[in-house]
Amino acid sequence: MTLGQWLNSLSALDHFILLIMFLIGVLLSRITLNALIKYYEEKTNFSEYRKQFRITPFSLLSLGVLYFFIIYKVLSVMFPFIP
Repeated sequence: MTLGQWLNSLSALDHFILLIMFLIGVLLSRITLNALIKYYEEKTNFSEYRKQFRITPFSLLSLGVLYFFIIYKVLSVMFPFIP
């Protein structure tokens, strides 16, 4: 079964559960990236010559997908109703 076939076979509740899990993954990735930026700024003692980092959509979503995959694997073992 391909990914498209799997997504088409899900119900609306399944789509909602997966969307909520993805949003939680994106939130966790934003928290992680902000913590890394703050850690870098503290390590450079807030120097005016430090490199300014920002959160890009690619980094936010790629880390969010990684968190989503981890959350999905953990919760699918714990709860059988997760698709």
